[in-house]
Amino acid sequence: MKLEEIQQLQPELVERFTQILEHKQLSHAYLFTGSFASFEMALLLAQSQFCEDLQGVWPCGKCRSCRLIAEEEFSDVKIVRPVNQIIKTDRIRSLVQDFSQSGFEGSRQVFIVQDADKMHTNAANSLLKVMEEPQSEIYLFLLTSDENLILPTIKSRAQQVHFPKKQAYLTELLEKEGLIKSQANLVARFSFSLEEAEQQKRMLHFLNWQKFVISSSNVVNPI
Repeated sequence: MKLEEIQQLQPELVERFTQILEHKQLSHAYLFTGSFASFEMALLLAQSQFCEDLQGVWPCGKCRSCRLIAEEEFSDVKIVRPVNQIIKTDRIRSLVQDFSQSGFEGSRQVFIVQDADKMHTNAANSLLKVMEEPQSEIYLFLLTSDENLILPTIKSRAQQVHFPKKQAYLTELLEKEGLIKSQANLVARFSFSLEEAEQQKRMLHFLNWQKFVISSSNVVNPI
């Protein structure tokens, strides 16, 4: 997702992070709550730390580093997701071990943990030890749709940023991507994340296509 698209979804947060980047005040640990462009923002901020052709303070999206990060293939940006609805302790301990090592591309490293509320309690406690003694060139982004499931000790050591749903813009975006207005309204209303909205959009595209094929078949081969 491009900066311009995130700006439409979260204009206040783009402005906030623009100022943070301008003053070089990016915190070492963030807790992003809400699922509307939170992962996309974390990825964009990761790109801003490695971009070879910054546009102001934001990444160009085209250089080698930006492309590799977008493809989740960049060695110094690590993304952790749940497996079978849980992030196991061993996975976080491996991440913690990476904290103590220098980056491959330079001294900076970025770690993004999606669905951080799915961390096992022991995993969260392992991460907490690192958050208590942050290193200067390491940035951690914890993402969750429910901050109440995050340990209070984790929350207290991270800068919390909420990503609210902008239903009107999401409806407009879905219409531009091919849904009729009534379908776009329903998807925007009941989706809890951009990922879920995308899945619902694809399903409706398939159902619309299936309906078209069936109706076309009936025209060609009337009963």
